[in-house]
Amino acid sequence: MDYRIVDDAGEPVPTGTPGELLVRAEGDNPRDGFFSGYLKDEKATEEAWEGGWFHTGDVVYSDENGLLYFFDRKKSIVRRSGENIAVLEVEAALSKHPTVKASAVTPVPDDLRGEEVFAFIVESDAAGRGEPIERAIGIVEACGDYIAYHKLPGYIVFIDKLPVSSTQKLQRGEIKTMAAKAVADGAALDLRKLKAAIRKAG
Repeated sequence: MDYRIVDDAGEPVPTGTPGELLVRAEGDNPRDGFFSGYLKDEKATEEAWEGGWFHTGDVVYSDENGLLYFFDRKKSIVRRSGENIAVLEVEAALSKHPTVKASAVTPVPDDLRGEEVFAFIVESDAAGRGEPIERAIGIVEACGDYIAYHKLPGYIVFIDKLPVSSTQKLQRGEIKTMAAKAVADGAALDLRKLKAAIRKAG
């Protein structure tokens, strides 16, 4: 197998920088050993094989020894002010808080930053009875101990349960749609100014 790690323009990224993983078979037939194509969707098949490489949709990075590390799925990454933020990293930080039972993080459009970090949170039994904004601030401030300020959620919505598939996997597409609607409707708790305050304090 051959592989490349590239940016959005298809250019190779430096060691340690996340980029999309492209793969192909060595030799004259780059598709040798791969699936024949998407069912009844030739366009999607050709898009996946753009430039003669299979675009996995996985974002990875390499180290000096050539080892590859998974970063996140390309469609799940938050691109905020030129920074790639892995939703899995933010979810891991949120999970450390005792009042967070489950969370789902997704990008939402932002006029200034391009995209902002949005989090749906299912609270645990340890959650207090304070105002939602107070509970959200407490969670975000605590998460600042684990991840950089720009990765902290700029929006939070408390929710009773997260949309999952029959196999209990998060339905990322539906979550992204729900998040965008919550921001547009003004139903989300806006914590973007808090992130700026955390940055100044750091």
